[in-house]
Amino acid sequence: MKLSSETEKKLDAWAKVDTWHTNHKLDMDRWYDFVNQYQKDHCYSVDEAALREIIEKKVEGNVNDLLKEEIRTRISLACNILDFLNRIGR
Repeated sequence: MKLSSETEKKLDAWAKVDTWHTNHKLDMDRWYDFVNQYQKDHCYSVDEAALREIIEKKVEGNVNDLLKEEIRTRISLACNILDFLNRIGR
């Protein structure tokens, strides 16, 4: 999976912050910015396994089981958002 440069920038803005894995408003806003850019550049389909690998490589430090679960949760959220946007035609 190859992300566009703009999508990659949005993902970096989220993943390169120490608190990326929290539900803090700023972290969630960065995640939503990434999902928004992803939809603009890549439409509505996500290769979940490939995106998970990309994110795991980007986040700092060891990715333990809890952080892997958070990554899966975020990707699931992205898929749900993209599915919703596709259904309403946006």
